[in-house]
Amino acid sequence: MSETMNWKITIDTRRGGYLESVSQVRAVVVDAKGRVVMQAGDFEGPVFWRSTAKFVQALSLFRSGAMARFGFTDRELALACGSHSGGDEHVALAHSMLDRIGATVDDLHCGPHTPLGPDEAKRLLAEKRPPTKLHNNCSGKHAAMLAACRARGWPIQDYNRHHHPLQQEILAHLSTVSGIDAEHIQLAVDGCGAVVFRTPLIGLARGYARLAGDVLPEPHREAGKRIRAAIAAAPELLAGPGRLCTELMQVSQHNLIAKIGADGVYGLGVVDSPDGPCGLAVKIEDGNMRLLGPLVCKLAAALGWLTGAQLEQLRPHWHLPLINHQKELVGDVHVTMDD
Repeated sequence: MSETMNWKITIDTRRGGYLESVSQVRAVVVDAKGRVVMQAGDFEGPVFWRSTAKFVQALSLFRSGAMARFGFTDRELALACGSHSGGDEHVALAHSMLDRIGATVDDLHCGPHTPLGPDEAKRLLAEKRPPTKLHNNCSGKHAAMLAACRARGWPIQDYNRHHHPLQQEILAHLSTVSGIDAEHIQLAVDGCGAVVFRTPLIGLARGYARLAGDVLPEPHREAGKRIRAAIAAAPELLAGPGRLCTELMQVSQHNLIAKIGADGVYGLGVVDSPDGPCGLAVKIEDGNMRLLGPLVCKLAAALGWLTGAQLEQLRPHWHLPLINHQKELVGDVHVTMDD
């Protein structure tokens, strides 16, 4: 068994060859048995999971029986786990989920926002159409939550709030998946209005290692296998064309399970690596989302999870030149990993 790698990870933004800013990074890799493979910074320090928790929230589709009752396929399941780009396919699929359970867009408790996909946003603007709740990147997750409530016979009012039985059930799921006692998980409100969970960073890594290894703790093992397969089969529903999560999965030939979270959080699972299935959790301390592409791509390559050729295919995500308004190259971004 190899020793734990201890790294210091920073992201430097340089202008004219001079250091302009530094972003500190916490990161941890664990294998499916819970062994720490790599650590950088305080991996026991807390982090909000944000949207990296979506696969855990989707477990209620299985526990409630909603998957079978409403005839949901792996495509609906993948959308429930995703932060989609707000494209026509994403919107239509979320709408069809509502139709199947006898709900409407008004029942969604996520607000509207401009699509995350740049092309999707431009198209909506060109057509002079305002975004709806279905364009919210979390509309699939919220439709799945409504479906679980319908299947359970629970009220759909306040389905997204701490006191609702659905959110208490999801808290229990997250505790089981992460290995963190529920009483030590802090709760707050996410950007979409649903409950968001705060655990030690290692809990997030542990969850992705177990998902990648098809070894989610019971009673979630079979559901976890189905979720991983659904995400692998439709990575375009997890995010969208040109976006980091989708392209990491496609370029790695589905060896990676990639999920972004807001405020500089990322969860990454690898199915096959020298250490077997593993999970990586990262947190950019200043929350700079623009830096997640360089960080995640370079870190996955350093861990041996991406080949050189695969890393080059992902170049648009990690090569971030600073270009001024005159289209001049004036700086760049560097990820440094020191052991």
